[in-house]
Amino acid sequence: CQANNFSSVPAGLPPGARRLFLQNNVIGALRAGTFGPSTVTLWLYSNNISSIQPGTFRHLPALEELDLGDNPHLRVLAPDTFHGLHRLQALHLYRCRLASLPSGIFRGLRSLQYLYLQENGLLYLQDDLFADLANLSHLFLHGNRLRALSEGVFRGLSSLDRLLLHANRLAAIHRRAFGGLARLTILYLFNNSLVALPGDPLAALPSLQFLRLNANPWACDCRARPLWAWFRRTRVSSSPVPCASPPHRRGTDLRHLRPRDFDACPEDDDDEGEEMEDGRQLPPRRPRGSRLLGAPVPPLSPGEASRTVGNSRRVGAAGCRRGSPPILSGKNPQQEPKGGKLFIKNGLILGERGLAAVDGPLPFQVTACRS
Repeated sequence: CQANNFSSVPAGLPPGARRLFLQNNVIGALRAGTFGPSTVTLWLYSNNISSIQPGTFRHLPALEELDLGDNPHLRVLAPDTFHGLHRLQALHLYRCRLASLPSGIFRGLRSLQYLYLQENGLLYLQDDLFADLANLSHLFLHGNRLRALSEGVFRGLSSLDRLLLHANRLAAIHRRAFGGLARLTILYLFNNSLVALPGDPLAALPSLQFLRLNANPWACDCRARPLWAWFRRTRVSSSPVPCASPPHRRGTDLRHLRPRDFDACPEDDDDEGEEMEDGRQLPPRRPRGSRLLGAPVPPLSPGEASRTVGNSRRVGAAGCRRGSPPILSGKNPQQEPKGGKLFIKNGLILGERGLAAVDGPLPFQVTACRS
């Protein structure tokens, strides 16, 4: 029935039909009860579909492939559009001008192996959007408008083998965004807006074999060290990673930087951009600063440091066991920390007002660890 200029699904389809090819028509709407329960393959790509009635696919227990791609008037999908398709293995939603995907839209699709979402207008992806897709092996997200990847965006994709994210606008990737993707072998991140990958997110990909990072504005200063170090300890086949800045390194392949290129960088610079437990962003570390229990402390004024006391969100202390914060005493009464509580994380002093540190002699001294 393809390319017959149908404006609606023709009536009288054989109830026992297993394969229906209705692509390249001008069908504008899909209604419940149109397709029979024996349908295994349903191609509806390249139509004018703008609406899908609730329940249209609910009674298709045998459906394994559904192609709705290249329907630029679709734009919006209801959360329950695909519910009940327990045998679905391939779902095509490319070039449908989808700006977002509702929570729960892929719920129950536990047999899905291929999901095509490329060349839409997707601006963001919710955490746990793919949580039920434990058998998904291929996820195509290229050609959208994604700007960031959050911590739980790919949660549940334990079988994912191929992830295509190129040609988006990605500028930020959470350091745990790829956590759980232990079987991923191919990752495309080229043609985005990535300057750096703080927090070493690629370390969560033990099976990775091929990576494309070209066509990004990579900064080959201290921010490049986590990615450079990752390349040194892996054997992943990769595209070139040309530097965009600073000017004297423009065009140099980031992978070919030398250890001495990072001599002026602070220790443990890979923590740059790390998040605290409450979601706030820690600032990058600085080369200067004092040390407390071996933890580098970025410089702020002693006055600010003396106010960071009584932190209710204990995040652990350097030099003391977790749950055993240091007991502090001031070097003069004006600098005595009220409540005697101060906590250290990644070299930053944390308290009730957030975070601070001190340049020069610390106004506190650690006398013991609380039991």
